[in-house]
Amino acid sequence: MTIGVPVRADAAHQPAARTNYRGLPRTQSSRAPLSRNLANTSGPEPLTIVRAPHGFGKSTLAAQWLRALQEEDLDVVWLGADIVPVPDEAPAAAFWHQLVARLIEVTPGSRAPLGAAGPDDALHVLLSRERPVVVVIDRLEQLPGAGHALESSLLDLVKAAEQLHLIVCAREVGLLEVVGAATVDSRVLRPADLALSAEDVSALAAQQGLPLGREAAAQLVEDTGGWPALVRVVLAGTAVAHLGADDVVVDLDAGRWFLRAAWDEFATPGLADLVLRTSLLAEFTVEQAAALCPGVDVKACLSVLQGAGLVRSRTVGGTTVLSHLTAVRRECVQRLRAEQPELFAELSRTVARELLAEGRAGTAVVHLVRARLWDELVESVESGWHALVGYGEHELLGLLERLPAEVVARSARLVVLRDYVAVRSTGAEVQGVAPAVPGTLAPLLRRVFEVPGVEPIARAQDPTVRYRDVEPQVRRRLALVLCEWATERLVAGDSPVARVAFADAHLLADELADARLRTRAAVGAALVDVVHGEISSAARWLATLDDDAPDVLATEPALATFVAATQALVAVGRLDPRAPELESFLAADDVVDEARGLAVTVRLLAALVRGDHDVMAEADEAAAARSTAGEPEDLVGSIATSARIDLLLAQSRIFQARSLLARAAGQGTAYLLARARTAYHGGDFARAVALARQGIAVQPAVPRLQAGMLLVLAAAESARGHEAEAAHAAREALAVCTTSGLLQYLAYTPRHVLRSLCDDVPGLAEALDDLEARGVPDILPAPRVVAELSEREREVLEALASADSLGAVARRLYLTTNTVKTHLRSIYRKLGTHSAAETVQRAVECGLIEPPQG
Repeated sequence: MTIGVPVRADAAHQPAARTNYRGLPRTQSSRAPLSRNLANTSGPEPLTIVRAPHGFGKSTLAAQWLRALQEEDLDVVWLGADIVPVPDEAPAAAFWHQLVARLIEVTPGSRAPLGAAGPDDALHVLLSRERPVVVVIDRLEQLPGAGHALESSLLDLVKAAEQLHLIVCAREVGLLEVVGAATVDSRVLRPADLALSAEDVSALAAQQGLPLGREAAAQLVEDTGGWPALVRVVLAGTAVAHLGADDVVVDLDAGRWFLRAAWDEFATPGLADLVLRTSLLAEFTVEQAAALCPGVDVKACLSVLQGAGLVRSRTVGGTTVLSHLTAVRRECVQRLRAEQPELFAELSRTVARELLAEGRAGTAVVHLVRARLWDELVESVESGWHALVGYGEHELLGLLERLPAEVVARSARLVVLRDYVAVRSTGAEVQGVAPAVPGTLAPLLRRVFEVPGVEPIARAQDPTVRYRDVEPQVRRRLALVLCEWATERLVAGDSPVARVAFADAHLLADELADARLRTRAAVGAALVDVVHGEISSAARWLATLDDDAPDVLATEPALATFVAATQALVAVGRLDPRAPELESFLAADDVVDEARGLAVTVRLLAALVRGDHDVMAEADEAAAARSTAGEPEDLVGSIATSARIDLLLAQSRIFQARSLLARAAGQGTAYLLARARTAYHGGDFARAVALARQGIAVQPAVPRLQAGMLLVLAAAESARGHEAEAAHAAREALAVCTTSGLLQYLAYTPRHVLRSLCDDVPGLAEALDDLEARGVPDILPAPRVVAELSEREREVLEALASADSLGAVARRLYLTTNTVKTHLRSIYRKLGTHSAAETVQRAVECGLIEPPQG
């Protein structure tokens, strides 16, 4: 390989020495790994484009690659931005003068042209060569005469001269890439091809003495886009502060000066300003960028940034969403806050306004807090409350910690957020608790507890002192907001926190003697309690409704519906099927539209405890059939579905109960009790035990789930012959039922099973005697299957019902015929049958499978 170095154009040609590499820049191979796109190639294409911003190692890559090819029979000419035109010389002429001179240097027998050199002279030298020559043009944009004309002439040379291999290092997309790559054999390396991988970053960190783990390296790649120079600067800054500690804290701020200089390398007008202004947004659209950057050619700037790999894009709902690298955003925000605070505030205000219009109140508040725009913050909290309370818990806590006390004091909602967000429950969903997706009940709940408007108030004290030092008007507004907050938490499935907020709201309203607020809070707390199975507590809350409550309920039909429904559910929980409150609710026709689902739920539960199984099941058949797999259900919907499953179990329709469970949207803990109960009544006692123990472990522990699961566990363990375990579960279940007042599930458990445990469970016999004295029958029958089938045996049984041969069963289940016969023998033994037909008939009778069609 021969390397061309600058010579005077009029110098006599002398053959170049093969050991002269002075034309290539110095590089360290360990600092920037050879691109994976070039590592396995045998030689350069006629045209190679290496395009990336400053700091991606374009020159280093080209030099490393050429050094790796130095055993090949080719010469190298390296042209950089060091070409300086002489006085009175056209810029393009200076480039051609240097190119021709260096080609002559590595081309034996060639001589300098007479007069000014040009493209034709370069072509003449190239056509006279017998050996390939690689011409590297480094920093194309900075060459004298750079532009379309120069690139077009270079492309013509590549097409005409077979011995020429052109490598171009550029920062932006040009004619050579757009046209050249489409017309000649070429290779194009873009920023993504030159970016460092996590393994590269780990290796560079090790050179700095930093024990950077795989995850940390991957995160640094994510934050910097793998920008080689930026990564090296960040690692160098991190190494300075590391001082041999075990953990490495990557200092992204170390790259700020590099980033500030990087934007100056781009020639596109307004690009640096666009990056600065849009950096406030984690993601933005072209329209948002245009709103933040008036007078800037936004599309041109974004095109350049995307081409440079410095802006990422993804499609959301048919809209292109863009984002800057984390390191870029961080540097720009810090620069705005420190050097241009007025612009920072103006941009933050504009961004927050856009986000609020999109319903993203939480993100809007983040920007306002960061810019310390307190007036706008208070307004945003008031206008975006519903969206804000759905914001991430940790994000809210982080924001509230940064707010001055006097700012919090200006908004009742800020006071509630500060004092109640920290007690949010992190437990899993429980039976009867609303899933994460609000459903049909959410609008009604919100309307009942809606706050018509909140005026600025003073800062409240800690909740334990119940805001006694706050003005009466302040307490009244706080009570309103607490009711609203509690409703949002109930809709979101966070019932324990909803109960705390309703209770505090009731205390504040009681101090103010505000009957309307007191009634709302009491009804809300009672509703939460009855959902949890705290029947006695719910009854106590209902008992607090004073003489003023009827007047309040007369003017608020929706709230009256909640009162009547809660009273009816208390009667169901107490197993008082003929209670006047329950009879009144069942007879009522004037139910608000949004509460019809609630009314159906109460009717389903009442049908179970009153023994109207068949009548209610027939009336509800159409509603159950409309249930769609995967359709989100709300608080009422999940309870109603569980009640429908219990109705099917009461009729020994095990297969239909399983089908409804399979269609239910919530396969988490929302239907865990129904799944355990279905497994028990289907004869799968081992599965029932496993599900029951899983449900008992769910936190927070609420009586409805605890009592139901403990009673299923007691019955299933008894069926398995584990009397000690059954008695222990029954004792705990009775304690929960006695404390909470939830007797409903005692009647869901076969009476003879509980009677068999009375000797080991004090008080159980008296509880069962009380049920019989009140005429409460068994709600659910005893299991009809006395043997447990495995999952595979159930599959074989279902296939057998619709197949015409054992071979068909085997093919459907991808089993051998012998394996199917083995499973069948086990099924025969467990069901006490002797043939396939008898087995199918027995399975249908036991509810294990659906009757065969036809």
